[in-house]
Amino acid sequence: MQGKSPKAIITDQDPAMTKAISIVFPNTFHQYCIWHIMQKVPEKLGAIAHRDEFIRSFNDCVWNSQTSEDFEDSWEKLMIENGLEDNVWLNSIYAVRHKWIPAYVRHVFFTGMSSSQHSESMNAFFRSYISKRNSFIDFIVRFDRALARQRHNELAADHETICHVK
Repeated sequence: MQGKSPKAIITDQDPAMTKAISIVFPNTFHQYCIWHIMQKVPEKLGAIAHRDEFIRSFNDCVWNSQTSEDFEDSWEKLMIENGLEDNVWLNSIYAVRHKWIPAYVRHVFFTGMSSSQHSESMNAFFRSYISKRNSFIDFIVRFDRALARQRHNELAADHETICHVK
């Protein structure tokens, strides 16, 4: 990157990664992956997370708040109506709302991305070629095969785009 820091990075909430990014890239906006956070809702909230009305209200609060004030009002109402004001996990994600709630991160251009799903899909792609049981040589051969396949797919997609644009 020729000595330049990225403008923004999306990761999960790993504390070590959060600390490292703040040290190595102090001027980079660090957004938390909303997909990872939303996946934790059923695990962290239990039965209440399976109530249709709660999920609808929670999703509306997170995704449809146009301003930080809208979010704050919706969040407070949601917590009071459901008796969740003292929920440790909800309080922890609320404390870092400026790193994942769309109403707070709109000032940073992310080309519509709000999660690290692309890297997750790349991990899944490579897992289809390699495993921890591979020897080192077998790993290199399989990894090289996976990269070649990925390059081929990207070139084919580029060709399709170019041919259909004209």
